[in-house]
Amino acid sequence: MILSEDSYGKLINIAGRQRMLSQRIGFLFLTLYGQIENRQPVPEAQWGMIEKALSDFRKGYALLREGDNEAGLPRLVSERIETVLEAGAEHSGRAVIERFLTEAHRHLQDLANNSIPDRPAFDAFSAFVLVDVLQMLQAIVEALEADFSDEMQRRRDLRRQEATRVMGALQEIQKASKFSRLIALNAKISADRAGPYGAEFGALTEELKNIATSISDSSEDILKHMQQI
Repeated sequence: MILSEDSYGKLINIAGRQRMLSQRIGFLFLTLYGQIENRQPVPEAQWGMIEKALSDFRKGYALLREGDNEAGLPRLVSERIETVLEAGAEHSGRAVIERFLTEAHRHLQDLANNSIPDRPAFDAFSAFVLVDVLQMLQAIVEALEADFSDEMQRRRDLRRQEATRVMGALQEIQKASKFSRLIALNAKISADRAGPYGAEFGALTEELKNIATSISDSSEDILKHMQQI
């Protein structure tokens, strides 16, 4: 699928935001765990922050996978992204995200019920967020950036090819214009030799010469402009 520069920009921003959200979620969980472990009250706003962060993460993941027609964001089809998300079966990017969301939901329920999770299990979850999840999201960002770079190179190559074709056509026009001027000049000489009988034909050949000169000058200007691009 060929995406616009704007679409690539949106997707890269979304993937980068996913990375920041995962860090935020990990930090909020550590804070909640410490407060509940120490029997400290947890402000309602704090629960709202972690719930919103998880909700935003789910929405961002859905946007990356399914797109959003109303927002002008098409469904992403990329070999590099598919490799990140699907390769490795249980260690694939998709499996990492699903595990992340499942464990985050379970830990959130436990903390909301004032049930302190097993410390080794919670530490393992924190390490999973800070290593596996972050690495996978970084891989998505890098895949998107590589796709964007390839697409921009493809467009540059296409523009160069088009410019070469245009310049070739202009050069042919110049050749034809010069040949036309030469024919007009020879015709003018013949008309002059014909005296009064060639006067009308001579005026016509002069006009043809002017047209050929105008075409040659215009094509020369276009060639100079193309060479500067």
